[in-house]
Amino acid sequence: MNKKINIIEKFISIFPYLFVFIASIHFPTDPDLGWHLKYGEYFFQNGKVLRDNIFSQMMSDFKWANTSWGTDLISYFTFNNFGFLGLSILGAVIVTLTFYFFSKGAKLSFFEESLIFPIVIYFMDPLNTISFRGQLLSLLFLGILSYLLSSFEKNKRYVYFIPILFLFWSNIHGQFLIGLALFLGFIIVRLLNDYFLQNIKKNKIIAKGKFWGIVFLLSFIATFVNPFGFGIYKDASTHFINPDLKLVAEYLPFEDLSTPWWNFIVISALVIWGGILLFAEEKVIDKIPKISLFLVTYFFSFFVRRYAWMMYYLSIPLLKPVAHFLEPNSQKYKFISGGIILIFITSIILSIKFPFSQYSNFSWNDYCRYNTCSKEAAEFIIKNKLNNEDLLTMYNWGGWLIWQFPQIKPTIDGRMHLWKDEKGYSGFKEFFTIEQNFTDIDKTKYNTAFFSPQKPVYQRLIELTQQKKWKLIYRDNYSGIFVRNKM
Repeated sequence: MNKKINIIEKFISIFPYLFVFIASIHFPTDPDLGWHLKYGEYFFQNGKVLRDNIFSQMMSDFKWANTSWGTDLISYFTFNNFGFLGLSILGAVIVTLTFYFFSKGAKLSFFEESLIFPIVIYFMDPLNTISFRGQLLSLLFLGILSYLLSSFEKNKRYVYFIPILFLFWSNIHGQFLIGLALFLGFIIVRLLNDYFLQNIKKNKIIAKGKFWGIVFLLSFIATFVNPFGFGIYKDASTHFINPDLKLVAEYLPFEDLSTPWWNFIVISALVIWGGILLFAEEKVIDKIPKISLFLVTYFFSFFVRRYAWMMYYLSIPLLKPVAHFLEPNSQKYKFISGGIILIFITSIILSIKFPFSQYSNFSWNDYCRYNTCSKEAAEFIIKNKLNNEDLLTMYNWGGWLIWQFPQIKPTIDGRMHLWKDEKGYSGFKEFFTIEQNFTDIDKTKYNTAFFSPQKPVYQRLIELTQQKKWKLIYRDNYSGIFVRNKM
C-alpha cells in the first residue's frame, strides 16, 4: 500500500513542472533571432567562429568577441532541424529545468512548488514570452549554481562541478560574469557568516576559505577556455560600464506604475513576509548567504530591469517560508490543495495556448506580425535596387534582414548597441540620434530610409516629403520607404 502511495506521489510531483513547461511555450519572436541564426550557420558551414562584422554597414571593420557564440550554435542547430517549433520547445524545456534546479536548491515541497511556481512564472513572463534566447540559458546556469551551492553540506563533491559549469557558461552567454561575481559574493558572505554568526573556529574558517578560493580560482580560469580569451571579459564588462546603456530599454528601470513595476512591489512584500517568518523560526542565520544573493540582484533591479529576472529566481528561498506558512498540516491535503491550484491555473494556461497547432504553424510572416516588419517592403527594396550603402534601416529589423534578406545589408542590428572602436566611435549612438530625430536625416549621407511609422524619424521624413525634399515610394501597415529627391 505504501509503495503504491509513493508511486502516486512521485507521479503527482511532476505536475508543477508540467505546468511550467506548458506555460513556457511561446512563439520565438526575439528581434535578434536572425543574426544568431546567421552566426550559427557560418560556424557550421565554415567550421570556425565568426569574428568580423560582415553583416552590417556600420562598423564593418569591428572585431567582436561574441560571448553568445555557443547560443548561436544551439539556435541554428535547433532551427535548422526543427524550425520555430523546435525553438519554442527548447525555450520551454530550459525554463522548466531552471525551475527544477532552483526548487531542488531551495528544497521545495509539492505544495510549495504549486504556490511559488505560478507566481514566479507570472513575474518572468516579459522575458519568457519571446521564447528561446541566451539569457534563458544564463538563468539555467544560475539555477544549477544555486543547486550546487545548496548541496555542498550534503556532498562536498558537488562543488567540483562549478568550474565545469563556468566553462560552459562563459561560452554560452555574457552573464557568466554576473554569475562569477555572485559566486564570489556567496563565498565571502558564507565565510563571514560562519565566523561571526555561526562561531566556527578560525582554523576551520581558514581551511574553508582555501577550499572555496581554489574552487573559485578554477572557475575563473575555466572562463578563459573560449575562442576569444580575455576578450569576453572586455565585451561582457561593457554591459555594466558603458554610458550608452541608458539608450537601451532593458538597461533602464521599470516605468513607474507599469505592470512590471507593480510586480516588483509585490515580490518585495512577499520577500519581506518571508524574511519575517525566517526570523520568527530562527532560521535566518543559515539563509544569510542565499539572502545576500537575492539582495544584490534586488538592489540592481531598481536601476536595471535586466537584473530583475535573476532576482525573481533568487527570491525562491525567501518565498518558501510564505508557502510553508500557508501549507496544510495533513500530507493528504497538501497534495489535494496543491493539485487544485495547479489544475486551475493550468486550465487557464491551456485555454490561452489553444490551439497548439499555432506553434507548429508559426512562420516568418507571423514573426513579422509580432515584430512589425514587412516582407513586402524588403522585397520592394531588392526589386528596385535600393539596397545600397546609402540605405538607412531600423535597428530592430537588423537581425531579421540578416537572416531573411541577405541581399540587404542593414545599417545596424542588435549586436551593436555597445560596440565602440578604438577612437570611441559608436555606430549605435550615431544611428540613435537619427532615429530619434536628434540629428536631421536630411543632413546625413543617407538617400533611402526604411522605417516603422512608430519612430520619430518617420514623422520627420513625412515633413520632408511635404517639402518635396524626399518622396514616400512605399508604405504598408508596418513600414515606409523614403528616397531623397535629387535636385
